[in-house]
Amino acid sequence: MKRITLFVVTLLLSSILYSCGSMTYITDTWEKQGFTGKKFSKVVVLAIAKDDRVGRRLVEDAIAKELTANGVNAMVSYTIFPYGEFDKDNDGKVDNQKDAEESIKSKLKDLNADGVLVLKLKDVKSEQKYVPGSPAYVPTNFYTPYYNYYFMSYNTVYTPGYYVTNTDVYIESSVYDLQKNELIYSLLSQTVNPTSVGDFTKSFSKSLAKTLVDQGVFLK
Repeated sequence: MKRITLFVVTLLLSSILYSCGSMTYITDTWEKQGFTGKKFSKVVVLAIAKDDRVGRRLVEDAIAKELTANGVNAMVSYTIFPYGEFDKDNDGKVDNQKDAEESIKSKLKDLNADGVLVLKLKDVKSEQKYVPGSPAYVPTNFYTPYYNYYFMSYNTVYTPGYYVTNTDVYIESSVYDLQKNELIYSLLSQTVNPTSVGDFTKSFSKSLAKTLVDQGVFLK
């Protein structure tokens, strides 16, 4: 009975720990003095990712989708600026910064985009912690009819300790007004324990889009 009970308790703990998705929190914000929000005609989402083209597409797709669902006309940038366009020799550096800047400005102007949302990975922190074991109580007569509940006794079992690894992903999201060519708003977010890229993008995109709309950065 003890072994069966211990297995059940461990199984329940595992389902609680791993069935929940990640959570994203806004930890800090900044806005240009005097800025009161703007209704952009078109916002381009640009995720800076040198070596992760799949991750870039997933993040940009998710952000653009969430912003659109919240009434903001948004589009991805990976179709405008394909992977490696400004780094032909694949050395991890922009080949010609001046040419790249002119190309970006020209293409955004042709699209009639007046806003850019730039996403940059700031940090990824992982920390391993030990969760000590603890006693749990289960009825020894689990299948006894309800009217015999008064006579039940409880058996103590011990759930062993275990290690967990907590991972936090920090992203800086900045909004630029292309008409004024200036940064108008920026925020830092923390996503706690994403289980996959898909889990991260879902949590991050929903939190970011909601914040930008609710805080009046993107007016509808």
